Amino acid sequence: MKLLTLLKSLQPDEHKELEKFLDSPFHRTSEQHLVYFKYFRKHHKDFDLDKAALETAYRRCFGKDSYTDHKLYNLMSGLAKQVEQFMAVKILMNSNGSHLQQALLVRALGERNMGTYFQAEAEQLIEEIQAKPVKAAEDYLLLEQLYHQVYFNPDTTKHLPKPSSLQLAADCLDTYYTISKLRYASEMKARERILKDRYQTPLLPAVLSSLTEMETGDRPPLLTAYLGLLEAYTIGVDENNFKRAKEMFVQDFERLPESDKRLLLTQLINCGMTLRSSEIEVNQELYTLYKLAIRSNMLLENNRITHVTFANVVAIAALCKEPDWAASFVVEYAPHLEPNKKEGAVALSWAFIHYHKGELDAAQKQLIAPIFKLKHFDIPARVLLAKIAFDQYLVDSSNYEFLFHNLDSFEKYVACKESLSADRVAAVLGFVRFVRKMMRVSTDEVPVSGKSKELLEAKLNKEEYMISRKWLEERVHKL
Repeated sequence: MKLLTLLKSLQPDEHKELEKFLDSPFHRTSEQHLVYFKYFRKHHKDFDLDKAALETAYRRCFGKDSYTDHKLYNLMSGLAKQVEQFMAVKILMNSNGSHLQQALLVRALGERNMGTYFQAEAEQLIEEIQAKPVKAAEDYLLLEQLYHQVYFNPDTTKHLPKPSSLQLAADCLDTYYTISKLRYASEMKARERILKDRYQTPLLPAVLSSLTEMETGDRPPLLTAYLGLLEAYTIGVDENNFKRAKEMFVQDFERLPESDKRLLLTQLINCGMTLRSSEIEVNQELYTLYKLAIRSNMLLENNRITHVTFANVVAIAALCKEPDWAASFVVEYAPHLEPNKKEGAVALSWAFIHYHKGELDAAQKQLIAPIFKLKHFDIPARVLLAKIAFDQYLVDSSNYEFLFHNLDSFEKYVACKESLSADRVAAVLGFVRFVRKMMRVSTDEVPVSGKSKELLEAKLNKEEYMISRKWLEERVHKL
């Protein structure tokens, strides 16, 4: 029921505010609304009532014989509208930073033909918005609306030598449209990389063409940030485009609106993770972006972090030779994991940290069963175990049997993994088989000659599908 859904969405401190709202002569449409709500607050604080409980509440509030289904429906419908108005008024009262109250005042003064009073309030609000060091797309839309109201106000002189409010309105509308178009186009391109659907953006080429005529220094920071991201998507997300978009974003980060920071940050991280999955070296850039997300309180969503993001942050920090930072991250952010995924995510993260510190036995002990039950963790965990086993073999050749059986079971597991794409299977199997080649070469030839290493390197370079290519290159040199 709509009323109960609305009431459940309120915070406890808002219940008393709603009582005051319902009791206000200006807002009150029926005294029954306040009586009924007070009964809820006293007897059903969680607002979890079925039809029978609602009927009982009505009879206790307004008399046993007064009830009809029609009266209850009207009461609940009317009270729901009051709660909706309360929510809208709260947004208005708490909107100081968005200039909503001032904008509505300017509109009201204009509609009442308040002359100089209207002009003064409009000009003051325009000056305040123009002076903002950080402008959101919505700021340009509000400026367009203000200039529009000023120009079409009957008291405005239309023939002045300075730029008229008509031209300024058009310029602000262009800026709002351009930023919004780039924002939506970036989101569409991001979705196209995941979904099969393709979006139509017929006016986007015209927008991009218009930007070529604009000096780079004249572009608002928000426009520049979205343009960099969209260009990366359009040209193709490769290492250079990603790094350029990331640098533009970091450079202008403090001058971007909060809501756009989160959207841009998420898209850039997703682009980086896509490149990383293709064995492109962007770990340092991703580490910078994740630290920026943490510093700006943008890593958590509803006070939660996914197990995949959690492990990615740790793995990237460890690869960037920041194991101590990674360990601090695990301790601080583990409480924000979903309870049923926490044990596996934390264990895998500690395994990454120990491995990159060279603590092979400690890393192996962390690879516990709950890790392998989590989606997206089974392959990375098995890859890590294979790396641990190979490094242990390099230290002590008596670990040959453990390495051999580990690679054999890993290969069989991947070959039967139906959820993996064909390319992913080929890349993982390529890794397993190349590790096996290194093992055989190091067993047959002690020490391994430079020529044998060159042959291994040549074979590795010929492989189209391969994960952990850099690690394999490093291990060839260590043979």
